[in-house]
Amino acid sequence: MKKNNKLVLALAIASASAAIFPVQNTYAAEDTAILENKNAIVESNEVYDDANIYETELTSTTYAADNYFNFTDDEVTFPKNEANVREKDGTNKFNRATETDRETFGEDKNVTDIDPEVAKKLEETNGEYGKKNGEYANHNLKAITTPIKNIVVNNGNNENEIAVTWFATGDVTESKLVFDGKEYAPTRARKTGDKNGYSTYTAIVNITPGKTYNYYVQSGSYKSETYTLKTKALGENNEFKVAYFGDPQIGSGDSVWDSKGLYKNSQAKVDQDKIDFAKSIDKAREMDPHFYLSMGDNVEIANYEGEYDYFLDNDLFKERVFSTVVGNHETYVDDKAGSQRNTVFSDHFHLPNESKLGSISKVNEDGTPFYVSGDYYYSYGDTLFLNINSNVNDSKEHEAFIKDAIAKATKERGKNFSWKVVSFHHAPYSTATHTSDKDILQRRHELVRIFNENGIDIVLNGHDHIYTRTGHMVAGEQALSFKDAYGTDASDKNANIKDNYSETYNNRIYKNGKVIVDGIKLNYDNKEVTNPRGTLFLTMSASGGAKFYNPIGEDQWFVERSLDDRSQLFSNLTFTKNLFNIQTMDPYGKIVDYYTIHKTDEFINNPLLQKEVSKAKLEASIQKAEAYKIVDTKENLDLYNDAINRAKEVLNASYTSQEEIDAAIEVLNTRLSNFNYQAENIVDGKKPAKEVKGEKAPKAAKKESKSDKKEDKKSDNPKTGVATLTGVYATLSLAAAGLFATKRK
Repeated sequence: MKKNNKLVLALAIASASAAIFPVQNTYAAEDTAILENKNAIVESNEVYDDANIYETELTSTTYAADNYFNFTDDEVTFPKNEANVREKDGTNKFNRATETDRETFGEDKNVTDIDPEVAKKLEETNGEYGKKNGEYANHNLKAITTPIKNIVVNNGNNENEIAVTWFATGDVTESKLVFDGKEYAPTRARKTGDKNGYSTYTAIVNITPGKTYNYYVQSGSYKSETYTLKTKALGENNEFKVAYFGDPQIGSGDSVWDSKGLYKNSQAKVDQDKIDFAKSIDKAREMDPHFYLSMGDNVEIANYEGEYDYFLDNDLFKERVFSTVVGNHETYVDDKAGSQRNTVFSDHFHLPNESKLGSISKVNEDGTPFYVSGDYYYSYGDTLFLNINSNVNDSKEHEAFIKDAIAKATKERGKNFSWKVVSFHHAPYSTATHTSDKDILQRRHELVRIFNENGIDIVLNGHDHIYTRTGHMVAGEQALSFKDAYGTDASDKNANIKDNYSETYNNRIYKNGKVIVDGIKLNYDNKEVTNPRGTLFLTMSASGGAKFYNPIGEDQWFVERSLDDRSQLFSNLTFTKNLFNIQTMDPYGKIVDYYTIHKTDEFINNPLLQKEVSKAKLEASIQKAEAYKIVDTKENLDLYNDAINRAKEVLNASYTSQEEIDAAIEVLNTRLSNFNYQAENIVDGKKPAKEVKGEKAPKAAKKESKSDKKEDKKSDNPKTGVATLTGVYATLSLAAAGLFATKRK
C-alpha cells in the first residue's frame, strides 16, 4: 500500500508540474514567406521610429501568443547527488543543480564581501530591504527619476561613428544632444513604457577616433551634466581592444544569496550587484579597451525599471563606447503592475544596421507592444561584428542575416575582413547546467555549420554562467565512447543513465556503447595557432557575480579550457589585422586563460573554408546499409530511414569537411547498431547480435522506441527543464497502468 501511495503522490506532482511550468512558444519562421513578411512588418528604421508603429504595423505579425510575461526563470533543476565531490571546492562536477539547490556547494566569493552600506540598510529595515516580494522589491525597486537618465554611448556603423541614447521626461520633441559644441536632433524619439513618463532618444554622431569629446543632453529647460567621451584611435596594424562581459544580470539571485537575506529582484540585491559589476568594469577600464561588449541578460527582469536604471548608473556608459546583445532575461516582463509591454531593450540601445530578421514583434493581449530587437552588425578596424538575437531559435533567419550582412559589409569595405565575430547569448558549447538543454543542442546542431560556411572565426556567448573555451570546431556528428564524449565512464551513477539514456547529458547510448554528439574539434595547439580552420567558441562567466551555475561537463570532447570556481570574470580581446588574442581575468587582475590566433595576409585574402574531400567511402557505406532488410515495423523503419537520411545529408552537402565525412560513416554504423534486422542480414561481416522473428517484432520495436523517444520527452522549454504537456500525459498514462498492474499483482 505504501508503494501505491508514493505512486499517487508522483502522479500529483507530475500534474502540478505541467500546470506550473508551461511550454515556451518559439518565434521560428517556417519558410521564406514568413521571413519576407517579417521584413515587411518593419521595412526600415524610419518606419520603426514612428511612435505609432505599435498600434499599426505590428498588428500584422504572424507569430503566435507567448509566455514572456508569464515567465519562469531559466534555471534547470535536477536532484542533487553528493557523490564524487571535488577536493578543491567540494562541488560535484556532474551535478545539475543550480542556484535553487546548492546549499552544500560552498559560497560564491561575492557573498563573503557584502557591501557595508547594503548590510547597514538590511539591518535598519530588519531585513525588509532584501526581502523577497517585499516593500523594496520587484516593481517597488527604487527607480531613478531625474529629468534625464540612462545615457548610453553605443557603437555606430564603424569606428568613425557613435550613437548616444538617453531617456528624458516631457514631450518627445523637446530633447537634443549638444556634442562637441554642435547640436544634434534625435534620429529617433518615442515614448517608452517607463511608468514615470520617459521618452527615449537617439542621436548619431561622426567622430575622429582618438579624440576626447565633451557633450551634454538638453530636454526643455533641463540640461544634464557635461560628460567626457574618450575615444581611441586604431593602433599599429589596426589594433584595437574589446572588454567582453558575460551576464551582468542585475537583480538576479539564488539560494546562496537568499541565505544572506538578499533575494532576487530586491533593492538590496540590485545595489549589491551594481557594486560587484563595477569591480569588473573598473578592472576592464584599466585595460583601456576601445569599446565594451555585454552578452545580454543585463538585468533579471526587463520591466523592473530599477534594475536597468542601476545597471546603467555607471560612468562607463557615458564615457566609453558600449555594445550589447539580447539575452533571454531581456524578454521577461512582470505584468503584476498592470502592463505587459516590453520594448525595454530597443528603448535603451541603438543597434546599427539592425535587421528585422531575429526580431520578436507583436501586440500583447492588453494592446501594448512587445518588441525585442533583431540581428545587427557593425565593423571595427579589420573586424566585422555580427550580433544575433538567439531568443529566436530559427537558424534560417540568422543564416539569412549573416550572409546578407557579410556581403553588404565586404562590398562596402572593398576587401575581406581579417576577422568575423558572431555574438549572441545562448552558448552552443558550454560546461554548466545549460549545456544539454534541448534548445542548446538544437543550436549546436544547426549553427556551427552556418558559421563554418560563412567563415566565422570566433563566437562569443554567455547564458551558462561559466567560462568555457572550445577548440576550433567544424560541423558534423561523430560517434564517441561515453568517456571520450563526456570525460567519465557510463557506469558512473552521476551520468544518470536509465534505459541506455543519460539524463545528465540528454543523450542516448547505442548498442555498440557509443553516443552521437554534434561538433568535431580540430587538433591544434592549446595556446596558439596559425591559419586554423573551424570556429572558436567562448562562453563567459557571470561578470557581475550575480549568480553562477554548477559544472556538469568540464571534460566534454569540445573543451580546451573550463573554469568552475564561481568567480566573476571578463576578457580583454585584442584584434589586429593578423592576430586575435583573448586574455581572461578576474576583477583583481588574475589571468586565468590566454589564447592567440594568427592569420597570414594570404589566408585573409584567400580563406581556406574547406579542403578537397572524398566521399567515396561514405557513399559505399550508405549503399551497403540500404541493402539491409530490417524488421518491418513503423518505429524500426522510421529510425532506420532517419539514419540513412542523415548520412545522405552529409553526402549531398555542398559544404563539408573530410572530418565530417569520415565521422559520418561511424555515426551511420552506430545508429544502425540499434535496429532490428531480419536474420539473413550480415552487418560488417557479422550476423546481427539478436535475431528478431516476425511474431516478436512488435515487442522488440516497443522496447527500442522507449529508448529512442526519450529525446522527445525532454523539455521543449529551455527555462524550466520540465517535460512537455504531451510527455506528462504519456507519463501519467504509463504510471496509471503500472498502478493498475501493481494492484492486480
